[in-house]
Amino acid sequence: MEELDFTLVIAVVAVFSLTAITNLYVIHSLTRKLDALVSAGSKTEDEGAEPENEEEPSGGPSKEQILARRALLIRELEEERGTRVIQLIHRKEPWSTSDDEPEIVLEDSEVILQQVRETPPDKPIDFIVHTEGGLTFAADLMAMALRYHKAKVTAMVPFYAMSDGTYLALAADEIMMEKCSILAPVEPLVDDMPANAVMSILKRKPIETVSDRTFLQAESARMETENAKEFVKWLLIDKMNEEQAMQVANFLVGGFMASTTPITLDVARAIGLNVIEGVPEKVHQIFETIEFTGGARPGKQYQ
Repeated sequence: MEELDFTLVIAVVAVFSLTAITNLYVIHSLTRKLDALVSAGSKTEDEGAEPENEEEPSGGPSKEQILARRALLIRELEEERGTRVIQLIHRKEPWSTSDDEPEIVLEDSEVILQQVRETPPDKPIDFIVHTEGGLTFAADLMAMALRYHKAKVTAMVPFYAMSDGTYLALAADEIMMEKCSILAPVEPLVDDMPANAVMSILKRKPIETVSDRTFLQAESARMETENAKEFVKWLLIDKMNEEQAMQVANFLVGGFMASTTPITLDVARAIGLNVIEGVPEKVHQIFETIEFTGGARPGKQYQ
């Protein structure tokens, strides 16, 4: 009996000891987690704290690091040139969804118009544009805002400003391009068809053989084309005489080229646009942070 009582005592002591050890382990783990949370909170509140070195699943810089790097480059560019830098860059980000296809949308115009409005009238603007185009109405709004800005506006086109993006370059007092940068024609589309091609149907076929729908499309194409020509002319009228502006408008809108025909630096100069060769190195450094393909970024890796 005494042996049984002694065994029970040993068992109870063992249980209590195990429970105590387990509790100590749990408390230690919770303490470590709490210390980590407090430390992370302190870093967030500290204005001078460096961004955390979190990495994307691909092993590249984190979103916070990329955005911080871009902001730094923009500040440095503004200090070097004494300008306000505004950007419209349409590329997929490393964190973009697979179905995200960046293009000019109405929300872009809201952001850009607000940024231009907040820029002092005597402050020059450097407008970095990189887009394949998109909604014409939104591009027109942004081009108007740039055109009305009283100080000098410089459009920087390191790669391309195509379709409606070309309006934004035309709105600037000066365009910076590389030798291989391109602008593009701004011929309107009607139901995804070039406006001038639609209008040509009425000249190629007897009117009685043309359907009502085609006739309405041709009339819409005529109005869109006239509007585009007048808008281009208005964007350029303070940079060249009226006849030159009309010639450029006919060249860009008149359907003489496919919509994908590249208008290079040399061509832009030949038609009378004020083009400077060379885009600041800081602008190219901004693009080193951008995802160009589905694979590894081609740009430099940075700390």
